[in-house]
Amino acid sequence: MASKSLLAALVSVAVLTGCKSNSASQTQVNAAPQWTSVTPTSNYLVYGVGTAQNTGDKQQAKLAAQESARLALAKQLNVTIAANTTIKQQADDKSMTFHIDELIQSKVPNIQLQGVKIEDEYFNTQQQTAYALAAFNRTEAVMQTELSINGLDDEISQFNLEHAANKTLTLKRAVALKELVVKRDKLNQYLQMLQAPHVTVPNSVRTKQALADKILNNISFSIAADQSEHNKVRDLLARALTSQGIKITDQGADFALQFRVDWQDMKKSGTYYSLAESFLVITEAGEEKAHFNAKVKAASSFKDTAKSNAMGKLADKLGQQLAEFVVSGKS
Repeated sequence: MASKSLLAALVSVAVLTGCKSNSASQTQVNAAPQWTSVTPTSNYLVYGVGTAQNTGDKQQAKLAAQESARLALAKQLNVTIAANTTIKQQADDKSMTFHIDELIQSKVPNIQLQGVKIEDEYFNTQQQTAYALAAFNRTEAVMQTELSINGLDDEISQFNLEHAANKTLTLKRAVALKELVVKRDKLNQYLQMLQAPHVTVPNSVRTKQALADKILNNISFSIAADQSEHNKVRDLLARALTSQGIKITDQGADFALQFRVDWQDMKKSGTYYSLAESFLVITEAGEEKAHFNAKVKAASSFKDTAKSNAMGKLADKLGQQLAEFVVSGKS
């Protein structure tokens, strides 16, 4: 009997011990991870912790916490997930390359923060709060970016800017090289955002870049109106293009600009309105390369002033279209 009582006691102790063990284990499982209160640190990883309150949709709260963690991580690197940073250029005086660089800057996308991973998640049932831990391998990102820059340097150094069949092709190659240079610059800025030293520009790249700038700055245009009465538009257009650093010449031009303008004048309630629609053709050695058209409208209490204002607007618009042609090589 004594042995049976002892056995029963041992079984009871074992059951109670097991219950206590399971209870402690369950408590440990539900305990908040340390990273929810203290952001981890690492020599090569960057971490970000995000939170979101559950307002009725737990899954939505988890997704919001993940996005919050990504933003917290990006803030540490001083970068934006959306990569909507614009690069501003400065120039002592306007030139063809300055305006082309501005257009290319808008075409080449900024470098986005890639490789961010959600490493862990936790949901506090009592507080109804979702937590997320984002991690980013900065060392690996720096290495990959440096490799990309070195690859661009090789491509730029071997770029052929000479012996093109015509000026249009030469122009296209120069712009293509400038696009590679802009990509390189943006990758270097990404390195700086990752808190890493930028990659120095090799002399071979500087040489090719200088050659591309020379080609673009030396392109010249001639302008001819369809009628003598539109010579004022021709002069306004020439002035607008010249102010943008574009060379206008009467002889030996690389490209010829020919345009015609359809006018419509009207008067309403004592105000004069002048509407103009232009048609521009860009040719090289007699071969048409691009077509543009533009519509403008101007108003004034004086008829001549209304028409003059319309001509000024038209010249500005044609100048913008020409800049687009220089970058894209087509209408």
